[in-house]
Amino acid sequence: MDDASLLDALTAGDWTEMGSIPRASNDTRLLVLDHSGRALKAVYKPIAGERPLHDFPPASLALREVAAYRLSAALGLSVVPPTVLRDDLPAGRGSLQAYVEASGDEEAVTLSTVNAIPADHTPIFALRTEDGRDLVLSHAVSEGLRAIAFFDLLANNADRKAGHVITGSCLPSTATEDIGTFGIDNGLTFHTQEKLRTVLWGFSGTSFQAEEIDALEEVARMDTALESALADCLSAAELRALADRAETLLTGEFFPEAPTDRTVIPWPPI
Repeated sequence: MDDASLLDALTAGDWTEMGSIPRASNDTRLLVLDHSGRALKAVYKPIAGERPLHDFPPASLALREVAAYRLSAALGLSVVPPTVLRDDLPAGRGSLQAYVEASGDEEAVTLSTVNAIPADHTPIFALRTEDGRDLVLSHAVSEGLRAIAFFDLLANNADRKAGHVITGSCLPSTATEDIGTFGIDNGLTFHTQEKLRTVLWGFSGTSFQAEEIDALEEVARMDTALESALADCLSAAELRALADRAETLLTGEFFPEAPTDRTVIPWPPI
């Protein structure tokens, strides 16, 4: 079951609502889709359930979720689960994203004591809990996580929390060959102003790889195919800002350092 089959199921599958997903800041529900004799779990975010924000246009977060998937797919990054926009869902129009079933493997982003940071992780920041424990948030320096960090640079993700990174599968089974590292909750993206807030700063200062440069050049060109894929989700100004970000990143040639004049870690970070 490839991305095309997943998209077919998300677009045309018969749905059954299973209930709300707890601790979400906006209306977020779990659906089970029945398509071609297969069951698929999906995350539904109705536009009507979006909480207004002072810095993002109203009723736009679901569209940004869809744009995030389309950009990831167009660039071959495969970091955003297949996501579509549907009108025939229980609370009306909204985004519908394939549910990522966690594999149970070691987490790509961890919170631990200083002496328990995994060997392949890089520390990002320290914190002290209410009960006085000193902890460190760290993340793996892996290709899968690097792809998410690279995507977030382009998408200008304002909310890449640790809990928004999942290692697992979008398929009903979690066979080893289907496991990937995915970034979910991509609604706070594509703002025209610099908004990047992430826990994945560990790649800062790393030179872009050849395939990343190719992706940046593709976005900077913003050809008709890419523009058409995103134009029904993003404004003309947001598309221009996306192309300009890619051009700026090409000029810099490496993952940028975290700026010092604004907040660069989302809150809460976990």
